[in-house]
Amino acid sequence: MTVRRGTNLEAAEANPFAHNYLLRRPQTHELQPAAARILSPLEAAEEKNRVRDLAIERRRFELFIDLIWVGIIGNIAENFSEVAFGQDGDGRGEESIGQAAWHFIILFLMAWRFWSYLQEFMSKYATNDMVERAFVVWALILAMLFGNNAPYLFDPHGPRNYAIYIYLIWRGSVLLIELYYSFFIHHIRRRMMVQGIFICPVLPLWLVAMYCKGDVRAGLAFAAINLEFYAQVLMDTPLASRLLDKQDPGNRQDSDHWTERVRDFYIIILGEGVLSLIRGSPLGKGISPRTSSGVVALLAYYVLNGFYFNGDQSRRYIHAVRRTYWRKNLWQFFHHVLFASTLILSITFVFLVQHPRDNSVWRHEEALAEREAETEGEDAALRLAIAIYAARWTVSFNLALILLCQTLATLMHRSLDPPRTLKVNNRYLRVLPRILLIPIVICLAIDRTMNSLTFLGIISGLLLACLPWEWWASLEHDGGVFER
Repeated sequence: MTVRRGTNLEAAEANPFAHNYLLRRPQTHELQPAAARILSPLEAAEEKNRVRDLAIERRRFELFIDLIWVGIIGNIAENFSEVAFGQDGDGRGEESIGQAAWHFIILFLMAWRFWSYLQEFMSKYATNDMVERAFVVWALILAMLFGNNAPYLFDPHGPRNYAIYIYLIWRGSVLLIELYYSFFIHHIRRRMMVQGIFICPVLPLWLVAMYCKGDVRAGLAFAAINLEFYAQVLMDTPLASRLLDKQDPGNRQDSDHWTERVRDFYIIILGEGVLSLIRGSPLGKGISPRTSSGVVALLAYYVLNGFYFNGDQSRRYIHAVRRTYWRKNLWQFFHHVLFASTLILSITFVFLVQHPRDNSVWRHEEALAEREAETEGEDAALRLAIAIYAARWTVSFNLALILLCQTLATLMHRSLDPPRTLKVNNRYLRVLPRILLIPIVICLAIDRTMNSLTFLGIISGLLLACLPWEWWASLEHDGGVFER
């Protein structure tokens, strides 16, 4: 090969996407063919680089997919904020915070199941042909339509809603593509039949929910979503494994990638909270009490992000997904609660940030008791004060759930650190401050005289106070404060 002047072949790169066929025989990650011959050191290095480049390209495509769910989560969150706190954040919501949170949880669980089905499919199969890519594009189209229609699921003015239609079309699409794959991958056929049996009691709930209204629709949708989750839990039990093919690996394919995708979803949730502190300029112009509230809210997100990704600071561990089936499903359940609580927390943070000096309900109640006639302005002030008080309880309750679920999820792993690995080798002691914070943050909401800025500042201060202990406790055993 003729080399042009100034060309450095050592800097040449290989394109990881080298296809031989447009349509390929479907295969799982565990059934990908191994190398048929022994590779030379140069060929082995090229193969290693190709696998690495494929992983990079895969992550880039998944980032594009996540952009769809950023929009879905943002749309659901904005709808919850308007319904619970009013369109202008004035406390004039159409529903109570409890009812709005109940509807929000159902919408979020539907969006999560939508995303989860897609990620399980991409983590299980490695065909990478035109059929698989067309299916992913179809999933993105349905996700976009679902995200636009989700806020209208509980619209009292309509007898039905397209969000359920779209969700059922997506669920049927997953079953059809796996049915097509089962013609080529024989060991997943029994799983398809068992899944069909489990879906039979769920489908009527969705169909009836489409033609009901209000609380009936919410109850049926919540029951259907939970039945889908528990059906998946049953598929992972040893009893269900006896009904499946002996070669059926279940959902264990590429579990490392699947768990990373779940962690990526938490970044989407936290990102929505951070984005809400900027979108629409809720902090106002210049430097004001709102600015201080925004700063302490951002610090809280920073600590929660560190708590989640640092875990219990074990150097070596076995992930809960790779242990027993019940630990895997508990880990998933804790993440369901964690995601929903974090998103509700971020929405409520913005409402409190917009009212940093407003505080007590009792002062407005006393003022109204002294007057015989209540003006419209006084009514509005009282509604706002009650909304702020309810928002503080919402923050306290959801922050307690976040700390609890983060801690329990990380304790599902098995630490393999030998003695004298870290300064504090007992991982329960390392995460103890998080547990102690739970009753404290709940009790903070009791005080009615505290304004929102003080409330948020105390919460962020308590979270930040945990960091020095965790940083010191997770140091190497022979480490110290200053490097010599």
